[in-house]
Amino acid sequence: MATQSGIIKYEGKLDETLGYNRKGKRCVRRMPKHVRRSIATVLSGNDFGTASRAGKLIRRALIPTLDIRLDHTLTNRLNKEMLKVLYTGSQERGSRSIQNKALELLKGFQFNKTTGLDRLLPFPTPKVVQDGDQLRIAIPAMEAKAIRHAGNTTHIEIKAIAAGVNFNGVEQEQAVSDKVLFNIHQPAAATELVLPFKAGKAETIVVLQVRAFSEDNGILYASGNRKYCAADIIDVIPSFTEEEAGTPAYATEPSLSLLHADKTYAAPQRE
Repeated sequence: MATQSGIIKYEGKLDETLGYNRKGKRCVRRMPKHVRRSIATVLSGNDFGTASRAGKLIRRALIPTLDIRLDHTLTNRLNKEMLKVLYTGSQERGSRSIQNKALELLKGFQFNKTTGLDRLLPFPTPKVVQDGDQLRIAIPAMEAKAIRHAGNTTHIEIKAIAAGVNFNGVEQEQAVSDKVLFNIHQPAAATELVLPFKAGKAETIVVLQVRAFSEDNGILYASGNRKYCAADIIDVIPSFTEEEAGTPAYATEPSLSLLHADKTYAAPQRE
């Protein structure tokens, strides 16, 4: 392996060399003239390709709506999780496919590997409730400075994103989002995020994102500190066929106005 030090850097095949990105460095290696692949290697490669394509679909669906800085490990980390999803199926090696019920394994996946929601939020991961053609997420009341933050933080944004992903190659549904911004130095009343999205036709992936801001002369600037920003998958709602359509089990959840109604989450102790 050699690093690329010239003015012009590249990725992919060029003559008999292959350029690639490894841990943020542009590298190059000579392509082998002959590659011996056993049957086991071919089958494993087929499964890895399936998982990689699924991960790519998820990234394409969600990344345009995410606002946090993403690191170079995201692709590999997501592919690794998609392999776990793939291996839960009962198909034979080399011909596995994504089973929608196994996508629940993606819950908790962190788009920012440095910090997760459980590190920032003082309350448990909120539930996603389908209400007709909407997805609703209740955010409970919080005391001032309840969310962990840097010393110069003045505001916190909480944003919900929902995207439909079709792993069969059908055109993806456009992601939707809703967000709330509040002053970190003042108590925050209970609220809810409402996403105009009807789950069911595709695999619905819901992400909750938290960002910190600092105000200067009336202008808000997003923090670049990865310790105080997070974006995690909080729910995956599997698709269903027309025969399975109807009143989903989670439609019997209590009214969102009652969720967390008697709770106010206190500020954590200083780090």
